[in-house]
Amino acid sequence: MAKLWGGRFSEQTDELVHKFNASISIDARLYREDIEGSIAWATALGAAGVISQDEKDILCNGLERVRREFDDGSFIFSAADEDIHTAVERRLTELVGEVAGRLHTGRSRNDQVATDFRLWIMRAVDQLLERVRSLQS
Repeated sequence: MAKLWGGRFSEQTDELVHKFNASISIDARLYREDIEGSIAWATALGAAGVISQDEKDILCNGLERVRREFDDGSFIFSAADEDIHTAVERRLTELVGEVAGRLHTGRSRNDQVATDFRLWIMRAVDQLLERVRSLQS
């Protein structure tokens, strides 16, 4: 299994290590936030002139298609999808080709994870507050 982050390694990751590191079963729930953050990032890259407006549009349209696949239940995970970020990026690459690689310009995986988690927490807190208010009434 080739990894998006595995450029420094000469051999494939052992399957047991892959299974140990995989978090897709837990973080799949972050797909909305991962896609929202990626759309915002692509938009910022386009506004800054780092990527062309055509590239920005291709990325955003591709990400919207990935979101629709998740929303309607037609998204198909691959055995190589270690986490939600690699799943979304893999599918985006399948849909739009090489331009998908431009999405990580100036953006680390750590930044992506932190942004996704913060967006998810903000949404979860809002839902929790609604439930507490409902319980109170």
